[in-house]
Amino acid sequence: MKKSIKENYLILLLFLVLSIFMIGLVDWQFGKIFATGDFHYHLDRIETLASSLKQLNFWPKVDGNFIGGYGYASSLFYPDIFLYPAALLRVAGATPTVSYLFTLVLINFVTLWIGYIAGKRLTFSVPKALLFTILYAFNIYRLQTLYSRQDLGELMGMMFFPLVLSELINLKKCQTKQWYILALAMIGIASSHTISLFMIIVFASMFVLLNIRTFWNKERLLAIVKAAVLTVGVSAAIYLPILEQMQNQHYALTTDKLINITDEVLPLKSLIQNSLTNQVFHADTVNLGTVVLIGLIVYTVYNVLHRKNLDITIIADFLFFACTSYFPWKMLSHSIFSMIQFPWRFFSLISLIVVYLLVNDDLHIFDKRYFEYALVGVTLAVAIGLGQQTITQSKDSLEAYGEFNKIDSYYIGAGHEYLPSEVSYPRVLDHKQRIINYDKNDIALSNVAINRSYVAFNFDTGNKTAKVQLPLIYYKGYQAEVYGDDGSVTPPHISHSGLTVVDLKGTGTVKVQYEKTFIQKLSLIISGATLLLMLLTYLNSRRHKYISLSTEIPIFVMPTEYNYVFIYQIVDGVNSVSWNKG
Repeated sequence: MKKSIKENYLILLLFLVLSIFMIGLVDWQFGKIFATGDFHYHLDRIETLASSLKQLNFWPKVDGNFIGGYGYASSLFYPDIFLYPAALLRVAGATPTVSYLFTLVLINFVTLWIGYIAGKRLTFSVPKALLFTILYAFNIYRLQTLYSRQDLGELMGMMFFPLVLSELINLKKCQTKQWYILALAMIGIASSHTISLFMIIVFASMFVLLNIRTFWNKERLLAIVKAAVLTVGVSAAIYLPILEQMQNQHYALTTDKLINITDEVLPLKSLIQNSLTNQVFHADTVNLGTVVLIGLIVYTVYNVLHRKNLDITIIADFLFFACTSYFPWKMLSHSIFSMIQFPWRFFSLISLIVVYLLVNDDLHIFDKRYFEYALVGVTLAVAIGLGQQTITQSKDSLEAYGEFNKIDSYYIGAGHEYLPSEVSYPRVLDHKQRIINYDKNDIALSNVAINRSYVAFNFDTGNKTAKVQLPLIYYKGYQAEVYGDDGSVTPPHISHSGLTVVDLKGTGTVKVQYEKTFIQKLSLIISGATLLLMLLTYLNSRRHKYISLSTEIPIFVMPTEYNYVFIYQIVDGVNSVSWNKG
């Protein structure tokens, strides 16, 4: 046990060093931060979550801290769970620089740690499990996402991909007792990034369908169903509110797409050339990297000829084909599959599959001495080269700490996906001074309070009904409350410009703020109840296991030539365990 603890301690220390090393290559540069891609948006997400926590709102949905107080449903549509550590750091007084760099290091560390666990669950030895997680964490596409795109959501989703692969392979081998590990991996992805969840569902569905004869088995099917039910139950608090909002109104996500998937495919020739030269990320240079591309080609040929690992080989090749201009994306441009936006997002799954094939080593390339070390050395050298090229090509993206720490709440992502379709964002930017719009002939306002949590004011309409537009972007869940017996207000609704409108009559004081909807509260109860049930089930199983062990009745110890055999009885059966005499 001491040896195991020491070994794991050293492995975790190695992962921490590698995690910092990855960030030190590009993102952290002696008093400066490499700031590009989506970093502004994710900084705002962290800042907004920290602001909500300070107000004891532990599960925010519409964030008043965004857009100068107009509010944005980032936390509703984009899971925030893994940003809580960074937000807590901000609450404790850490700078945005510290909280952001901490988040990047933590993402790398968890990716390495979960990759190692997945490697061990794939029955790899410790050295091979280490090789598996290092090759996966340092694959070119993931580094491009980390350095150039800085898409934290996708990076978080990728943390759990290896564990999904390991559990699907274990289910295929009929190792179904730990079906909940698959559920935990899927829950992790669901809590990170919606697009990644969709991608992994596509991957898992293809894996099961390609092995349908094997999976058409009561034990395996029951394990999959239980994992799916647990995933849906725990994820209800994230996805039921999204479905409620999408059903209630239209958003830019579907009506005004910034990205057309048909414009994001890559010519096969360019994809191969860019991969062989490990190009820095740009829209037309995104690639798999040399190691993954060559591994894909070699193992495709080998697996087809020897009929090994055909399921994941077919999946990897199909996804690779889907990233090229030969794939008929025009036919699917209006289907649910277009939600991935960029076909090359599949590179994360292709890289995972190829890394598994390399480490599984059917070609026995690692039988040669020092080959593992050579491959790790090449991988790290390529990572260093990519990091330096990334900085060289984007030197203007280096920002001093002081500049980086200036949070601008108007960065809501390039696509503005979660704005109501009626909202014109340029027009919102032209009216940063938030004002209440109303007809002075219909209503008189006084004691107006406009902040990032609510809008409140005194009103007097006489006997008229007056319409008042508030500087709040409308989402289902806004509530209006009138104080005073002589006044009334209608439920908030959306204006033609996408802002929140209320109809007032009489006199009184009105306060409008966002409250959680019934569905949001119900979904939180469902998720909480599912987690509690899962915990109680686990504790109960542990209790039964303890009782089972306590019912062992020793019979006798039988010495043999090389060891001792301890014979004992468990309830109605007889069992034995042996150990060496030494």
